[in-house]
Formats: sequence, structure tokens, C-alpha cells
Amino acid sequence: MKKGVCMKKFLGILAVALGSMTSVFAGDVVTRDVSKLPAVALKAIQTNFPQTKISYIKIDKELLKKDAYEAVLTDGTELEFDANGKWTEVDCKKKVVPPAFIPAKIRMYMKTEFPNVKVTKIERDKRGYELELDNGLEAKFDWQGNFLRLKD
Repeated sequence: MKKGVCMKKFLGILAVALGSMTSVFAGDVVTRDVSKLPAVALKAIQTNFPQTKISYIKIDKELLKKDAYEAVLTDGTELEFDANGKWTEVDCKKKVVPPAFIPAKIRMYMKTEFPNVKVTKIERDKRGYELELDNGLEAKFDWQGNFLRLKD
């Protein structure tokens, strides 16, 4: 019985120690050095926001995961990228997301079904795309660009 209790204590202490090490070794880095961004991410910013400069870059460093990047532009636009520089989120706040970030099928659907509504944010994840619209609604699409639902 004592052996089991000691082992549980040891494992508990080990878990706390590993958790502490994660917070020591993993952390965010904030920089203005655009060379820290993956080339693909930098090109996406320069191509789609040619008149706007990068204010700063936040590199999310995690111990057991690949780095992720967030670029904040001088106009307040926020872009998130994975370790390979592929965008995962584009948040233009009240401005319109550049069309290059929205798949063609989704652009056509939005133009037909919501002709006077603008996309201000787009995210992509494992399930597909989520668009935030200037009317306060969110539109969800699958990876093929098929409309799934609206939510408020």
C-alpha cells in the first residue's frame, strides 16, 4: 500500500515539474523583425496588404508543438499562420478580408446569397472555414466550400 502511495506522490511531483518546465521553455516571442515570419506568410501579407506595414510579430513557441505566428498590421488587422506559413486566421476588424483569402466557391456563394454583406474575418481549421460578417452573423463552410450554417 505504501509503495502505491509513494508512486502516486512521485508521479504528481513529476507532473508539476514537467508543467513548470513547459512554461519556462515555451513562451511567446514578440518582434518587429519580419525575417522571423515564414516566407509564405510574409508574401501573403505583402501581396494582400501592400499599403500596410507590419506593426509586430508574435511567435507562439510551444514545447511540444510547432511554432505559430501572429502578425499585427499597423491598421489593426491580425493574421495568424501555422509553422509552415499557411494562414489560419485573417481578422480585418471592420474592414473587408481580401478576396484571395476566401476560396472561390465561398466567394461565389456569398456574392449570390449575401450580396451586400462583407466578410471581416475568416478562419480555417480541421472542419473547414468560418466567416464573420459585417452584419454580426457567422457563416460556416466545409473544406469543399459547401455552406453549412449561419449562426449569430
